[in-house]
Amino acid sequence: MRKLLKYSLWSAGVMLAIAIAGIAYIAATFNPNDYKTQIIKLVQDKLQRTLKLDGDIKLSIFPTIGASIGKASLSEFQSDEEFIYIDSARVSLAIKPLLSNQLIVDKISIGGLKATLVKFKNGKTNIDDLFSKKTDEEKTPFEFDIASMHVKNSELTYLDEATGARYVLKDFNLNTGRIADGAPGKIDLATVVQSSKPMLDLTVKMKATSTFNLDKKLLQMEGLKLQAKGTALDISNLAAQAHGNINANFDTQEFSMNKLAVTATGMQGKNTFDAKLDAPVFNLVKNNFTSDKLTLHAKLGGAIGNIVANLALSDLAGNPQSFKSSALALELDIKQPEQAYKVKLGSPATGNFEQQQLNLSNLTLAVNATGDKLPNKSVSGKMKGSLQVDGSRQSIQTNLAGGLLQSQVQAKVAVNGFQDPAIRFDLEVDQFDADLYLPKKAARATTKPTTTQQPFDLAALQKLNLGGEIRIGMLKISDAKLLKVRLDVKKHNGSIKIS
Repeated sequence: MRKLLKYSLWSAGVMLAIAIAGIAYIAATFNPNDYKTQIIKLVQDKLQRTLKLDGDIKLSIFPTIGASIGKASLSEFQSDEEFIYIDSARVSLAIKPLLSNQLIVDKISIGGLKATLVKFKNGKTNIDDLFSKKTDEEKTPFEFDIASMHVKNSELTYLDEATGARYVLKDFNLNTGRIADGAPGKIDLATVVQSSKPMLDLTVKMKATSTFNLDKKLLQMEGLKLQAKGTALDISNLAAQAHGNINANFDTQEFSMNKLAVTATGMQGKNTFDAKLDAPVFNLVKNNFTSDKLTLHAKLGGAIGNIVANLALSDLAGNPQSFKSSALALELDIKQPEQAYKVKLGSPATGNFEQQQLNLSNLTLAVNATGDKLPNKSVSGKMKGSLQVDGSRQSIQTNLAGGLLQSQVQAKVAVNGFQDPAIRFDLEVDQFDADLYLPKKAARATTKPTTTQQPFDLAALQKLNLGGEIRIGMLKISDAKLLKVRLDVKKHNGSIKIS
């Protein structure tokens, strides 16, 4: 029995050695470059594209079966215009899985790739012919499995002829781990994103662990880390980071993100900003999105002062056209050289993205101002009401009632036009003590009359187009009390009329 096993193993070894020697001899004597003309003709006949093979084709057997190619290019469909170009490419296969109908690519390496994807005005692309449906006889029985992929020093371009948008990925470098159905693999990407519409010039880096299933059209990205630096739109010195987890089902169009956090800093003109967005859970099913809570923390600095803003949206739901939130909460802390303001705003919210509309139907507003020139160095107020903003019509309407400036106030304000606003208002105040807000000299004017008076500086009102009515139950000014005061105000084209 031992001799039989010994001779069997010896015979198998001899056969394997002969097979390896045969393969090695074929690899040593076979020159694929002799078949360039046939390969080029085959591509022309099958794809109606022109293939150029300016570099050598090389085959290798050990330690893996592989093929490498030098400079090569492929033209557009039925055209001599270049579609894709490479400086070099190499593909190596694992030998053992081939015996069980498994195609496991040990490594794919591509260098100096340049490719242009074009979306035509009719909605088709310049690669549609490459992905025509195959018959059952043409489908490969092999399983898809790549141990790793490496792309370096490449450039990818996307052109949309309908919109004129053009995106370029320069200095594109990609390194991956295993790429196979159900197998997690590392992704390490670095590139420069450039575009003229919209204006973009960003250095982007991304790392993640991805898992996908082609049959079920599933994609999962864990530990996503994304960085971007550069210029976007009118924002300079942009530095943005994002991390979280993403799950996608392309068959049912279900997408979810959890533990998503985005931070960004930059400058817009002379104004600086520092913002952070947190979304613990965000779900998108087809065109409908939901989120338990979104929070935004932002710091703004510029000519108007320093602003710290905190925004929270609870029970957020909507679609690409509209949204609603059971509770919108906004806190503003504004600091200027001579005064400071704290504002708290809360309301259920609904909105429309397409028409740029925002409706705060049950608004609560609290304001506190501090400054040396304010009465008792502090003024506060609390009001309730509603606010509607319509960006498409450039209009704002608000209706508020409550305590403000030590008075009970009811106010209706409408603004039409954002470039040259026309402001209309209706204001009713139960009582107002103007002496608290006038300079002391003006308050003593009744006791020490003078022939000359300092006029009010109305330069700030010069460009305003406003009109409305003010009603005051009791007005105190210069120690005089006036009852049932009514003022009709009209201001237009540099003149102001008060009756």
